Amino acid sequence: MRSPWLRRALAGFAVLSAASCASTRGGELEPRYVAVHNALAAMGLAQVGPIQRGSLATGREARLPIELAAQCTTIIALGGVGVADLDAALLDPDGKPVAHDTTRDPQAALRACVDRPGVYTLVVRMAEGAGEFIEATWTGGAGPGAAAATGLATATASTARGTCESPIPLVAGSLNASTAHGESEHEGSCASSGSRELVYKLDLPSRQRVTVEVDPRFDAVLYVRKDDCADADSELVCNDDVGHERKSRIDEVFDPGTYYVFVDGYASESGVFHMTVALADTPTLAEVCQRSRPLQNGVPSQGTTNGSFDFAHASCGDSAKGPDAVHRLDVGQRSRLRVVLHSDDFAPVVHLRRACADEASEVGCANTGGTDDDAAFVGVVDPGTYAVFADANERDTSGRYSLSAEVAPEQGSVAPGDACADALPLASRGEHAAAGDTFLARDDFAGKCGGVGAADVVYKVEVPRRSRVSARFTRQEGRHVFVLMRTCGDRGSELGCGAAIDEILSPGTYWLAVDGAREGSLGRFTFDWRVREVATQEAACRAAPVLFAGQTATASTSGAGDKFTTSCGGREDTQTSPDRTYRLVLPKRTHVRLALATPAWDGVLAIRKSCLEAPGANGVRSAEAACNNDSDDTHHSRVDATLDEGTYYVVVDGHAGGNEGQFTLEYKTLP
Repeated sequence: MRSPWLRRALAGFAVLSAASCASTRGGELEPRYVAVHNALAAMGLAQVGPIQRGSLATGREARLPIELAAQCTTIIALGGVGVADLDAALLDPDGKPVAHDTTRDPQAALRACVDRPGVYTLVVRMAEGAGEFIEATWTGGAGPGAAAATGLATATASTARGTCESPIPLVAGSLNASTAHGESEHEGSCASSGSRELVYKLDLPSRQRVTVEVDPRFDAVLYVRKDDCADADSELVCNDDVGHERKSRIDEVFDPGTYYVFVDGYASESGVFHMTVALADTPTLAEVCQRSRPLQNGVPSQGTTNGSFDFAHASCGDSAKGPDAVHRLDVGQRSRLRVVLHSDDFAPVVHLRRACADEASEVGCANTGGTDDDAAFVGVVDPGTYAVFADANERDTSGRYSLSAEVAPEQGSVAPGDACADALPLASRGEHAAAGDTFLARDDFAGKCGGVGAADVVYKVEVPRRSRVSARFTRQEGRHVFVLMRTCGDRGSELGCGAAIDEILSPGTYWLAVDGAREGSLGRFTFDWRVREVATQEAACRAAPVLFAGQTATASTSGAGDKFTTSCGGREDTQTSPDRTYRLVLPKRTHVRLALATPAWDGVLAIRKSCLEAPGANGVRSAEAACNNDSDDTHHSRVDATLDEGTYYVVVDGHAGGNEGQFTLEYKTLP
């Protein structure tokens, strides 16, 4: 069953055929009219009323009665051979002007949205030239706006087919169309869109914000290319779904130029759609820079990027493609500078330029900071005026923000933990988080891995027993390194230097400096600090009884103490069960089999290649040759492995916490 708009379109073709056959002198109009009819039908318009013809001399006019309903109507008049400029105007039943054509072409097109039905008058005037003309009327398509009427008139007069070779002109307004009449030659980058598409041409004389929204009866894909319609690499933006599995929307700021808007279908889908186009003049970046707000030292500035545009991109934060706002910062002398952008509404990116409108003048860019909602630039800058951009990582993300700037002397001033005498204490056992800030600190230390000329702070830790000490940064504004020293300030006593520290230390007092990785690396930081005794592990390994092939050991883990963690015994922070240790001495490469039975509890069996994890090793797994929690059930564990010559440690442990008791351990070697 055909839809109403299709029946009307077919009726239009029937009228067209009758009129064309009756023509004797204007046969050359038929191909142009057919093209216009096809273009309008593809846009969802339907021809109504009869086709009217006439012939005029220069300066003469014809008055044609047209019966209109209370709706929007498009009227097209096409001039034949000899016609240079054809004008048209529509008068209401009272003779008052309703709409008129403003172009200087051999065709005239106008659009009128009337609020009362009746017989209207179309005045066709031969402004230049002389010859025949043909007139017809369509309903549907673009909305009542004047811009939409002009655009639709241009589209109909151009006889566009909706292809790259013959794109349909596009302006602000709305229209209905169908991709079922399009061709299948192009595809967007954001979805499989091998279906039929319609191509629209959008000419922008100035920088404008372009919003195109497609509301289809199928799953639409919307994409835009610039300059070269047929080149997939010229695509600027593509959207498949926006808040709805079928709708598509593009909202971008485009510079002056020619753009091609593709309405395509996902996979092989096609059909009718309603498209709305909005254009808004957008200020240039230079104009925005002139209106930038001043940013004062130590005074947070509140703002919003809602309603703004993507004026500038940056070297970080995925090019900072979100809408942005610009502030101005004056720095009187060479100084340390910290600029922090905070937003709960979008992923922030802050970037600075020496020349606001010059992307090549970027001084710095940051998309991370002290919290997930911060982006912090920290460094040393020369005197001058800087443009500070409050920007976003992702397209179409905007909202409120807070922007603050902090300026300090280049050499620093005073900061907590700035010297050995002022060292900050660190916990001597367990796992803890520590925080600090080198922004105001002076340069007192340097390590073999960096820190020369960079600000630093120092911590003090007392290690009561032989322990494994580790530290790693979790957050930082500027890039830092750790410098671990036996004697504070003595580079010759350095024990470790790097972005992380992992060392086994004897009892004593130690100093940990947090230094800039290079000159100008400053700011806040947090790090995890862990001190875990290894003396009990080393003692357990030294005292471990040797297992011999064919031996079955029977013992209990109750009261043995928790000395080791295993890679298969649950989350490391939950492993509190006591354990027993045995030793394997292999004179050659051997196939070993170990079977653990724990009838009343959930046991874990592990073979370690070394008693302790090596410094810098990534977790307990690095020290293990094998680990098994449950083989047949939770009361049995088994390891079957071929091991090289050497000494190994077998750990009988409990899963997580609270698992302990009697066990039997059977050891065999296999050929």
